[in-house]
Order: sequence, then C-alpha cells, then structure tokens
Amino acid sequence: MEHKLEAGEMTPEECKELLKEMMLREYEKGQAESTQVNWKIRAAWFQEKISALRKKFFERQPTESSIGMEELAGTMRSRRL
Repeated sequence: MEHKLEAGEMTPEECKELLKEMMLREYEKGQAESTQVNWKIRAAWFQEKISALRKKFFERQPTESSIGMEELAGTMRSRRL
C-alpha cells in the first residue's frame, strides 16, 4: 500500500479508508475470538463448580453420629407419641 501511495496509484484518502476497513476487520475478528474464549472460560469454570458440588454431596464418606443408638431410639419413640 505504501508503494502504491508513493507511486501515485492511490490517493491518501483511499489509503486512509482502506486502513480504516482493515483495522475494523481486525478489531471485529478479535472481538469474535475473545467472545469464544470467554465462553470457553465460563464453561470450564462451571464444569469445575459442578464437579466440586458432586464431590461434596455424592462422594463424601458417611460421618459418625454424635448421639448413641440408645439416645437415637429414645428420640424416635418420643416423636411417635
């Protein structure tokens, strides 16, 4: 483009318009790529959160009860009455 401008094959206004179009295309391309990257990042984050919740609720070990079986049986009887 610089060569055409120096040779007189292109006016400065045409060169300016062409550069604007090229810059706009590059900007739009960058925006589209960044949107795709953002969705990939969000999907990966969401997948990590789901995995963490799954581990927290479904893969945990049963815990020891803080009350004994006799005490537990007593509370069950009192609730039935």
